[in-house]
Amino acid sequence: MNKVTIDCVVFGYDEGILKVLLSKENNSVGTKWSLISGAVKNVKNADDAVLALLNEFGSYENVFLKQLTQGVNFNSQALRYYTVINIEDYRVKFGVIDLYQRWFKITDIPDLIQDHNQILDYSLYQLEMCVRQSPAGFNLLPEKFTISELMDFYQGILGIETDKENFRRKFLKEKVLVALKEKKENVSEKADKLYKFNAAFF
Repeated sequence: MNKVTIDCVVFGYDEGILKVLLSKENNSVGTKWSLISGAVKNVKNADDAVLALLNEFGSYENVFLKQLTQGVNFNSQALRYYTVINIEDYRVKFGVIDLYQRWFKITDIPDLIQDHNQILDYSLYQLEMCVRQSPAGFNLLPEKFTISELMDFYQGILGIETDKENFRRKFLKEKVLVALKEKKENVSEKADKLYKFNAAFF
């Protein structure tokens, strides 16, 4: 693989809110926003190419990467990927390589260049499906978390609204969670019980 063009949707999880990193040329009035895109040379495989591109914008190590399945007829032969990160854990190099970057809430996405809105919509669909199948695979929650934190995660990405007790009961019934004997410290309200994902389930 000598040179490849890449479009990558960078989802950012920020305290229960799903965001997307967009970029555009500096000092270009009226220029539309775009996904994180570019061309990468001299890479051995697709994942390495995407990471090389992302590391021009920030420090991306051990991130979740997913190539889009062929479910949509996109306009070009570029590699299409998405990644999802905890915004607190990764620093974006705002303003590098003559581009300006900004986080947008998933509900506030502007009109993007070319087919990037279509790529984003399909990436969101793929993300939602992946979260439903394996919520433990994203490293967006601490190793030990409360039901409230898990609910915030699901509501932020899937946009669901649910009763806390029914939510807890559903996950325990499906054996997705393991209840711990610990409780979360340093909280103003009554200490919440901690859980972790059941490794055997995934």
